[in-house]
Amino acid sequence: MLVPAFVAELVGEHLATLPDDPDAFAFPGRQTHTAHRQQSYYGFRRRFIQAVAAAGLADVTPHDLRATHASWVADSHGVLVAARRLGHANANVTTRHYARAIDSRDAEVAAHLDNLGRARNGHGSAERKENDR
Repeated sequence: MLVPAFVAELVGEHLATLPDDPDAFAFPGRQTHTAHRQQSYYGFRRRFIQAVAAAGLADVTPHDLRATHASWVADSHGVLVAARRLGHANANVTTRHYARAIDSRDAEVAAHLDNLGRARNGHGSAERKENDR
């Protein structure tokens, strides 16, 4: 899966801090006696909670991030693209569990449909009428 360039840069910076070993974990344990193992769930969870607090957020889970990503991708590029990025073979899984409607989009859709309807009926959009005055 492709990631945005800024994410690739941040991951590259992080990887540069790790030992030059093809078997090194990208996120190893933080203590000397756990550095040869991957980070534990509890270690990840503690660091995730710290990052959420540092971002000024509350009650955010990794699943929330996955669902937000799915919703943004589905909204901008369609549910099929979101399903593929999440690794779902069936887009129904994506719509049932992840992709959520974005509230502000309903008003945008209504305005777009209004403009299409006015243009089709020869009335022009409200915006065009303002410009004609």
